[in-house]
Amino acid sequence: MHKKIIWDERGDLSIFTVFVILAFVLLFASIKISCINIRNAAKMELNNVSARIYTDTFHSQREANLDSYMADLHLSSAYQEALRAGFILGMEERIQLTSDDYTVDNIHLQFNQYSDKIEYVVTCDATFRVRMFGNLFPPITQHIMLTGSHNTKY
Repeated sequence: MHKKIIWDERGDLSIFTVFVILAFVLLFASIKISCINIRNAAKMELNNVSARIYTDTFHSQREANLDSYMADLHLSSAYQEALRAGFILGMEERIQLTSDDYTVDNIHLQFNQYSDKIEYVVTCDATFRVRMFGNLFPPITQHIMLTGSHNTKY
């Protein structure tokens, strides 16, 4: 019965074909696992961004100048760049942004202000280089997007 499934009147499914299909499935799983690791590193760094914003807004609220802080966050490119640089540095400490298998680039951290919260959105592209059987296939790019927020009114 099992032999009939593999070898049929219409042709046979060779061991090589099974091996190639299994290799593609494992390659796909490897890319998904790497993408999950990149997302997890980005989530951890978003938590750090949230903690820094929490610390800054807490001090601003204690000093009764939250509106000044919100203006700095919205208008001050230096403050936003410091948050972005801290985010990217933290990502580099958690994972390699460039390896033989993938490259993480186009990392953007942007902020949106609402009346009661600050929302931050991280986007990046993970480009995977696929090598199989001595051939280099076209790269696979996965777009990664994560959001977080911090309430500013209590």
